[in-house]
Amino acid sequence: MNLRATSLFLLLISATAASAGIVGDLQTVVDRTLAENPIAPGIVVHVTCPGLDLDWTGTAGTVSHDDPTPLAANHTVRIASNTKTYTAAAMLRLVEQGRLGLDDPLGRHLMVEERALLAGDGYDLDAITLRHVLSHTAGLADHSDGDTYGERIFAEPQHHWTRHEVLTMCVKLFDPVGAPGERYKYSDTGYVLLGAIIERTTGRNLGEATRDLIDYRRLGLDATWWETLEPQPTTAGPRAHQYYGEVDCTDFHPSFDLYGGGGLVCDARDLAAFMRALLAGTVLHDEATLAAMTGSGTPPYRLGLMCMELGGSLAWGHQGFWNTFAFHVPSLDVTVSGAILNHDAVNGRHLADALVAEMAAALAAPTAPRP
Repeated sequence: MNLRATSLFLLLISATAASAGIVGDLQTVVDRTLAENPIAPGIVVHVTCPGLDLDWTGTAGTVSHDDPTPLAANHTVRIASNTKTYTAAAMLRLVEQGRLGLDDPLGRHLMVEERALLAGDGYDLDAITLRHVLSHTAGLADHSDGDTYGERIFAEPQHHWTRHEVLTMCVKLFDPVGAPGERYKYSDTGYVLLGAIIERTTGRNLGEATRDLIDYRRLGLDATWWETLEPQPTTAGPRAHQYYGEVDCTDFHPSFDLYGGGGLVCDARDLAAFMRALLAGTVLHDEATLAAMTGSGTPPYRLGLMCMELGGSLAWGHQGFWNTFAFHVPSLDVTVSGAILNHDAVNGRHLADALVAEMAAALAAPTAPRP
């Protein structure tokens, strides 16, 4: 064996050993998190790190408190507000196609009924832009704030909510929270409006439009679909159960979080793959569009992307109400995603932080292979 072949062989052995070691460390993090949060029946995570030749899904626990079936890598979950990143990416693809502009006034793209409701509540629809709505700086209130919306959901879990009901509830319960661009205020209502704009611009339902604009097929997102708006792919795994405290909410009608602020279902691998592709510049076609997505908005929230520190490094991504998360750490080239199957368990951000910290330590180890 010549010197080059020997070096490559030793590097392969090193990479394999490093991958095996870090998988054990990551699984320990997952197991420990579940042990500390028995309110959740299970946890699933996915970690991608080319620098350690790692593309791994780890699980712990079961699919529900009433079913001893072990949680598997292909189990799917409602990803709640992680959907917002997909909605934002679809909007930005329409911007790239010249069908929308980030600085278009919101009112230009609303139906008469929507304009009347919002203007009647004091919103300046000529001053609010699509960029404001994407970054939660439009001054829009949030229909899910307070107790009223949640109480209705739990009282009538099979109620079929419409966009109009959600918007009406927002203006009935809340006034504008500020002038456009004045402050950051997270608003599910804003993303419901964006979902409607995507449908009207494309002439298709939100699930079909987003699938084509983002191009799931090209990205290999075989286990991702918009619940009720398109059929579940035959390549997608079964649903795991998701809880709010002691209540199993898996069968609640999805319309309470369906229209752009939520609505997608997928597995942990697809969730990581999408976030990784987006931040790598594979989803959007123009570097300037991704720069706008990461550069517009406020320090904690850009255009459909949260910005925070994980494991000591800058991370881009999102979280969802059902304790889902997906983050990419550019400096480490690490992507983590997952779901803790109870909203009331420890915040998924803490699990993501622990996973990224393990990856940072492994990459910094003297024996760690380099890309």
